[in-house]
Amino acid sequence: MDENIRQVHVGIIGSGCSGLVTLKELLEEGHQCTVFEKSNSIGGLYTQAYQQGIFVSSHLLTMFGDFIGNDENILSQPRMLSFIEYSQYLNDYAEHFHLKEFIKFQTEVKSLWKDYSENKWKILLNNDQQIYTFDRIAICCGVYGNINMPIFKNQHLFQGKIKHLKHIQFYEDFKDKQVCIVGSGESASDMILAAAQFGKKAFLSIRNDHGFIVPRYIHGDRYGPADLDTSRVHHSIPRAWGVLHTYIDMINSLIKSYLKCLIYQRGKSTDYDKVRRAGIYMNLKQIKTSNVWTTFGTKNSNLVEALVKYNDKCFRKSGIKELKTNSIIFEDNSEEYVDEIICCTGFQNSFPFIEQSDQADSNLKRIVNEAKISHNLYKHCIHPDFGDEICWIGFARPALGAIPPLMELQARWFALLCSNKLKLPTKSDMLKQISKYVKYLEWQLTPYRVNRITSLTDYLIYSDDLSRTIGCRPNFTRIFFTEPKLWIKLMCGPLLNAHYRLCGPHAKPIQAKEIILKAKWVKQPNILYFFMLICYAFFWLVFGIESCKPAAWYPL
Repeated sequence: MDENIRQVHVGIIGSGCSGLVTLKELLEEGHQCTVFEKSNSIGGLYTQAYQQGIFVSSHLLTMFGDFIGNDENILSQPRMLSFIEYSQYLNDYAEHFHLKEFIKFQTEVKSLWKDYSENKWKILLNNDQQIYTFDRIAICCGVYGNINMPIFKNQHLFQGKIKHLKHIQFYEDFKDKQVCIVGSGESASDMILAAAQFGKKAFLSIRNDHGFIVPRYIHGDRYGPADLDTSRVHHSIPRAWGVLHTYIDMINSLIKSYLKCLIYQRGKSTDYDKVRRAGIYMNLKQIKTSNVWTTFGTKNSNLVEALVKYNDKCFRKSGIKELKTNSIIFEDNSEEYVDEIICCTGFQNSFPFIEQSDQADSNLKRIVNEAKISHNLYKHCIHPDFGDEICWIGFARPALGAIPPLMELQARWFALLCSNKLKLPTKSDMLKQISKYVKYLEWQLTPYRVNRITSLTDYLIYSDDLSRTIGCRPNFTRIFFTEPKLWIKLMCGPLLNAHYRLCGPHAKPIQAKEIILKAKWVKQPNILYFFMLICYAFFWLVFGIESCKPAAWYPL
């Protein structure tokens, strides 16, 4: 073995999807690991969320790059898994890679600190006085532990209930109630439709723009999940041309919708058609401030269905101005009586095992406080003051795309850092790159969104950046000449994490090719994106127009 390669003992906090994939990648690099999980099962958030919840990313995009799961047909017949099904997928993943023996269940971490005399990290549990010692720490506790609740003016006067999304278990809880849903993300979209279906009246309070609305399925589930057009060619469209791209994309969708209605449905629109068109018009209405590249995606058109299908009792409202005893005054000065307010306002990063630790020093507490702003970490993972000694995994949220594939790339990178096969830049270089990265995010996603959702990133650009660092980004030029069939699926098929298993450390090229070639893809939109991309690339290569340079074709 190379004398520079090292093996370390890593403590992992949490056994949700980020903790599991981190454990698996560290074990494959030969490291010793212990996982601390405060519950009695793996799965994290998905074992606790509302039980009727369904993913907004298809299993193709959500799955890890080297594990399909036990349903082989899901590559050719992809769908959105329920939260319960995804929990089972994580259990199957843990069984397949023999991970459970390394997990200590019902062990909540009480305190984490660094012992500088030994240059080791120490963990103390709530129910155990034994102190565990580690060389490295992976924080994989997720972003869903600490709810983010708004404070409304005159909130103390309100006699109804104010809840967070996390407190909702069943949609039937809304039965016979007048409910106001606050937020316009994917969970809010589920909640407003449930409130419209089961409640007396439902109000959707959106302070500013809603997210870019994408339905879960294209023209119904027969055609497959909508995110099948989350392809490399699509996400390589230059970000500076977001408004034009949005117009072309939405007009293309409208034309297809009307042609489908005219040719196959004898001129009759289905409920799905009406909802899809309404969502397109909602996107177009705010295109100047929120196009496909400048905002997060609401990959769930349930909010549109609620407003269209239940227009007699479901209404969109502006932000909440103040509360009264039994009612809400909105920013437009309208007043509505409600029984409950459900805040789908996200979560805040929280690390109580350091923040409230008696053993942790002030420097560590300062660093963990800074780490709450995820984009201020190097690649959303590493604080420059501690380098690869401690790594935050699972704290990057793509504007469009799925979170678990990003976790897998982060875990692979961290495992190689632990082995000393990869090295970090100097502290000053990391700080410069962080500053450059945040400025780029603010340019693309606007300072308002980046400062409000500090974990927000761009799916393809971030994935390719990490894969370049790891050394697992495929050589697309070589594949074009040697395996054209694979190349077209890589470019126009869905953005699977199997792309990053074709080469590099822990590559599984035979399995990766099989997954990529079997995976379903939608041809029409991706062929359109392909020709659009060629046009942009032409103006960049021939005339040097920088704004036409395709995204992710070059390091950030």
